[in-house]
Amino acid sequence: MTTLLERPATVELDAITLLPGRAALLDVLALRRPAAGRPADTGVVVVGLLSATVVPLGAALLLDVTAALSGALVEGEWLARYGPAAFAVVTDEPLPAAAGRLLAALDLPAAVGQCPLTHDLDAVAVLQRAAADLVATRSA
Repeated sequence: MTTLLERPATVELDAITLLPGRAALLDVLALRRPAAGRPADTGVVVVGLLSATVVPLGAALLLDVTAALSGALVEGEWLARYGPAAFAVVTDEPLPAAAGRLLAALDLPAAVGQCPLTHDLDAVAVLQRAAADLVATRSA
């Protein structure tokens, strides 16, 4: 879960889920970026609801997904609302295991994209790669 030390000083929260949004997510990724020569211990998993399940996308569904994902987090993980039908989890767990755990927590079809946080990628690039992986997974 989020601790006060991990949360940027001013965070805009999503009006429905009360989760931090994309700007805070980028800040957390930047703060957790490893130094040169250090292995990638952290990564991001983007969980996207499949389009057939999100029409119409209502507040009740978003709150259910938020509760399910929050309940599936392990210590040290950080959850944010990434987009209209997507959430992001910053984790120190192996990405495939974290992705599987998060998908298993949902009672509806979803897909994941993932990317490790490395020294040579900034926060925007990490999020772009995870989003591209999500798009590829959704279309498969």
